[in-house]
Amino acid sequence: MINPTSHFEDFELAHSLFDLRIDKIPIWERLRFRIFRQIKQQNGTGQAHTGVGDDWRDYVRGTGLFLKNFVVNNPYLASESDVLYIGHHRRKKRDDGYWWDTYCDPVHETCDYDYAHFEKAHMLEHHQPARTSNLRYLDLIEYSGNIQRMLGVNKPTIPNVARTQLESAQDAIREQFGADVDLVTMARETLHVRRTTLPLYRRLLERVNPELAVVVVSYGREPFIEACKEQDIPVVELQHGVIHEHHFGYLYSGPRTKETFPDYLLTFGDFWKDSFEFPIPDDRVVSVGYPYLEESVDKYDDVNTRDQLLFISQGTIGEQLSKFAMEVEQHPEIDHEIVYKLHPGEYDRWEDEYPWLLEADFEIVDSSEPPLYKLFSESNVQVGVGSTAVYEGLCFNLETFVYENSSVLQPLVDEGSAAVVSTADELASALGNKSRSFNRDYYFTPKATQRACETIQRLAEDGTVYNSGTF
Repeated sequence: MINPTSHFEDFELAHSLFDLRIDKIPIWERLRFRIFRQIKQQNGTGQAHTGVGDDWRDYVRGTGLFLKNFVVNNPYLASESDVLYIGHHRRKKRDDGYWWDTYCDPVHETCDYDYAHFEKAHMLEHHQPARTSNLRYLDLIEYSGNIQRMLGVNKPTIPNVARTQLESAQDAIREQFGADVDLVTMARETLHVRRTTLPLYRRLLERVNPELAVVVVSYGREPFIEACKEQDIPVVELQHGVIHEHHFGYLYSGPRTKETFPDYLLTFGDFWKDSFEFPIPDDRVVSVGYPYLEESVDKYDDVNTRDQLLFISQGTIGEQLSKFAMEVEQHPEIDHEIVYKLHPGEYDRWEDEYPWLLEADFEIVDSSEPPLYKLFSESNVQVGVGSTAVYEGLCFNLETFVYENSSVLQPLVDEGSAAVVSTADELASALGNKSRSFNRDYYFTPKATQRACETIQRLAEDGTVYNSGTF
């Protein structure tokens, strides 16, 4: 199996892909994250999230969302607001019965400014009741673009010079990484998305007239960010997950850059700010914390902990990790209760992809209940691979193990907050044998809600940010 992570950056520079422009657009910056993910998947990495397919029923449901959005939560009926949010489409149901955008709603609940919140559908639905006030949907924009593309409206062409360069890069990907990736088609589709949605985002911004735009995920939102930059509206991104040395949605080292990167990145903590090179000045990367995590640690503070070993699954390595959990469950020296927490992207497919878990003699959690943070609070050990949840679990003082070698969690291993295990025997030997410390404040800056509110408000008002010494 080829490991693409160590050579991908060399490949993209060798082929001058950051210099390639089509319709004056630097196309590679909009492609590289998806291309790298495809290369990894073709080299044995599992699927991170379930996607919407090409089934006719999906087209019918998408058309239904498009038509419904004319009446329900129409984005073009939003009021003028100081701040425009595009939140995270995957919500979590909390024990108050509401579906929360966990990155935005804790901030909305506290901050004192006018905002309009927009979201796209998740798996062709919007979870209700949503906690978010002033909520509007993006279905009119998303599916209007889809309809135009299906009809061939404003379809771009790839000039011969660009086509030759892309085909040369395709051949190199096949030779160096053993993957077949159709760069020409991906470039054409990306440009088509831009042509069909950019005018719609321009109209949305004219309607809301915000002083600031906030996004939770920037990659894949390039047409929206481009529209903001055209109208001199600063864009802020809230960190939503692990940023690591091979996350090509964020990292643009050396001569690489991204014109449609947000103007500011608000990170969970100084670790994320200090460790990586982003395509914006350092003073525009600001540590504010993670409000939802901070609130949840306090909320579950009085839950009794027991000898419970929590596996944190994710689609990219769910097959291997679930088999490891089965081995651990059979180990005679491990008497912890085992809970296997599936990632939301695995909920609807684990029975087909990990059928051995159907025979497991331990709990499989394949829904939002019980909440992940409650599982953290009642457990004393966790095993994971590359999820943000592993970092979050350390805030609940869990003894932490990394299954096999994970570059995503390598910083935790290097500093001694976690240990690597690859067999059930290794885990049995390591359990409880070492006291590990985790600098929570370095990874997750405290007073998170206050920091996020005041930073966003200051950016909306005058384009300045607080430094850490003001809190």
